[in-house]
Amino acid sequence: MDGSGSILLRMSSSTHGAPSGSVAAKALLLIAVAVPLFPAGAWVREALQMYAMGLDAAFLGLYLPARLLALIGLVLMFYQFVLASRLSFVERLYRRASLLKAHRTVGKIAYLLVLLHGVAMLAFDLVVAGEIFLFTEKTLGLIGLAGLSVAVVAAWFFKPLKLSLRQWRAIHLLTWLVFPIVVLHALALGTTTNSVPLVRALFTALLVGYVALLLYRLNRLRRETKAG
Repeated sequence: MDGSGSILLRMSSSTHGAPSGSVAAKALLLIAVAVPLFPAGAWVREALQMYAMGLDAAFLGLYLPARLLALIGLVLMFYQFVLASRLSFVERLYRRASLLKAHRTVGKIAYLLVLLHGVAMLAFDLVVAGEIFLFTEKTLGLIGLAGLSVAVVAAWFFKPLKLSLRQWRAIHLLTWLVFPIVVLHALALGTTTNSVPLVRALFTALLVGYVALLLYRLNRLRRETKAG
């Protein structure tokens, strides 16, 4: 099990204690662990065939692993919005401190996976062709990675950078702008997303879920502003 899976499972020890809530919490965690394993399994099936074909080292060592990093990283990015949106049914199952800890840890893992994906893909271009090829869909991915990097640096180095809370929140909002860009990049270029209909359906569902969470956050902010 990957690091994010173990973090999510440890959250089951931080439920609010009711037996029914504990069962629901464990069920939700199992689903959270299973979801990224689905596209990963589809990748494994394709990868076994390609490794058996004996393709060149750059393809097998850079391009192919980079695809797996993107598939898992994108799902974990979506989890960031779920963990940070203060959904009432989620907060009934887990303590907020546990959710925040998972949010930070899963966020780090997601960013590292996405970053390594981008680096590996660019390295593949350089190794195979000696230059980096840019086109609209690929540029979208790089824009998304750059925006995500800014948000991550602000989060990781909040104190050294001496950011105000207002500045930090403004920069952190970049993640909400980045996610749809990254999903569109994946739907346009992803080999697995375009060859396995159920994986494409999963990422389309993540995009729909993102829109729902965004509307939820905006409505919550409107109510809090009105109440305050």
